[in-house]
Amino acid sequence: MYHIVTKVIVVFGFLFCSTSYAQKKEIDIKKDQSTPKVSDTLKVGYTYWWPQSGPFIGNCGDRYAFVFLGTIQHIDKPVEDDDRAYTSQKGIIKIDKVLTSRGLKKNTYSKQKFFVSDYFYKQDVKKDDQVLVFCYEYEDNYSIPGGKSMLKIEDSNDPILLSVKRYIQSGQNALELKKDVTLWKNYGLEAEVKQVIECREMRGKD
Repeated sequence: MYHIVTKVIVVFGFLFCSTSYAQKKEIDIKKDQSTPKVSDTLKVGYTYWWPQSGPFIGNCGDRYAFVFLGTIQHIDKPVEDDDRAYTSQKGIIKIDKVLTSRGLKKNTYSKQKFFVSDYFYKQDVKKDDQVLVFCYEYEDNYSIPGGKSMLKIEDSNDPILLSVKRYIQSGQNALELKKDVTLWKNYGLEAEVKQVIECREMRGKD
């Protein structure tokens, strides 16, 4: 009789544990399904049709959406396609340091490790180059207008990088750039810098 009771208890305990495990597993599965998985790659579209590109677009310097310092990891071969208005060339940049970011409705920087876009065609960069990348907001999403929106720098002490940091920290006050005009001339951006400085000065007179 004792052995029978013992067997019943063991069987009951086994069934109870199995049921509990199954219920827990089902809860875990539902939890995994309800929790969105964040990719380690930030994908950003190329607004190739914008008339301007670079750190200073618009008459007064459009507000940045995402600016970061990174290292080129890989660049694909260009994709020639007559049906496209531009030549697509995909590249991957490792995000080393974010200088500024804004959460947008359709995209947000969430500590992703890599940046991917297809604007690399005719960009003078290669694997392992350090670059400074400028992205803007377009239709509630991040965008990069290509061209001068990716600047190659020497290192973390590059004068251009320090100039951008001061500009961002000032809330994009263009007056912070007055002493750096010659630096930006080396990147072919002298006219754009002078434009945003002039705009800021005019606003100050209002």
